[in-house]
Amino acid sequence: MAGVVGVVAEYNPFHNGHLYQLQQIKQAFPDDIIIVAMSGNFLQRGEPACLDKWTRTQEALQNGADLVVELPVLACVQPADRFAFGAVSLLSALGADKLVFGAEHSSYDFMSFARKVAGVHGEFHKYDESYARSFQTAIKKELGHAVDQPNDLLGLAYAKANYRLGEPLDLFPVQRVETSYHDQSLHKGAQIASASAIRKNFSLSKKAQKKLAPYLPQVSLNDLVEGPFVSWDDFWPLLRYKVVSSNLADLGQIYGMSEGIEYRIQEQTQRLPLDNNFDMWVKKVKTKRFTYTHLARLAVAILLNISEQEVQAYNSEPYIRLLGFGGDGRKQLSRVKKNCPFPIYSRVSQDDRKEQLAVDYRAGKIYQLFNGVEQDVKRAPIVF
Repeated sequence: MAGVVGVVAEYNPFHNGHLYQLQQIKQAFPDDIIIVAMSGNFLQRGEPACLDKWTRTQEALQNGADLVVELPVLACVQPADRFAFGAVSLLSALGADKLVFGAEHSSYDFMSFARKVAGVHGEFHKYDESYARSFQTAIKKELGHAVDQPNDLLGLAYAKANYRLGEPLDLFPVQRVETSYHDQSLHKGAQIASASAIRKNFSLSKKAQKKLAPYLPQVSLNDLVEGPFVSWDDFWPLLRYKVVSSNLADLGQIYGMSEGIEYRIQEQTQRLPLDNNFDMWVKKVKTKRFTYTHLARLAVAILLNISEQEVQAYNSEPYIRLLGFGGDGRKQLSRVKKNCPFPIYSRVSQDDRKEQLAVDYRAGKIYQLFNGVEQDVKRAPIVF
């Protein structure tokens, strides 16, 4: 009997590494439906997507996905474990029985790890290091070895989420090939480069853009060239204005603020020279207690004015937003729609944008300032 494979993705942008993963799924499970839970216009690692969610959805459908749904921004601003729980819950609700993800160590038994560390927590009150580092130390002590590579850490987060849900999904890690997540270089003769290397080279110059052809499906390269290509450089003036103009009490209500970090954020922002950019800002704000990724996610929450109450409301009542589907994806939706525990939105009505989808609508409008394309109202799922 055919099954359903779930994938959690950003596709920022969709490149040959992502294509390789989808091809591996097709090879291993040729009759299965592939559902992609994709971050929308703002991503879990704390940055705006270089191309909007509709463009990336089209690319995913053209390259093998059957159904693409949006991970709401209220899931994406949360730390890895909570983000993973939201993604795995969503995929399970849509009928997935497998989860495929990239890993630096595909031989790891992530579910075994998850069972062993289910009750493990870092020493949060150890103030000379971040909670993430403290947690990794605790994991190493429990397992006897480190789990500290980016995709391995997400894989463990997915496994822990699956464990909490009663293990509805079988996990299948796919070995990351040719390049590491943080690799900023394009390697001659290779066909896969990291998404960050692709974004970096695309933003350098027209000459650098021409070097990207070996690393991307042609449709993805065309989309990047046609744009608009969006980055933190576009949003930085808005973020700076928001931090400088807000009073500290309001900043303190933003989701993710803790330990008085709002004081440091505002002080360092006010001191920053006018010609500095977002990357320089993060380095100035950085302390031992907060990782770069934590601060980048916090920047997204500040930019979008996301409160603790809004995040908790989403966690209590999750929902699913359809972005696109093919024929098999439509059939899967028909099978699960009646009994799905979460509401499924195919369009954003005038009421929706004021109620459950209010934060996604707000995020879309802010993204639209630099993308120039309506992101929600009157947008229907892409039918492939």
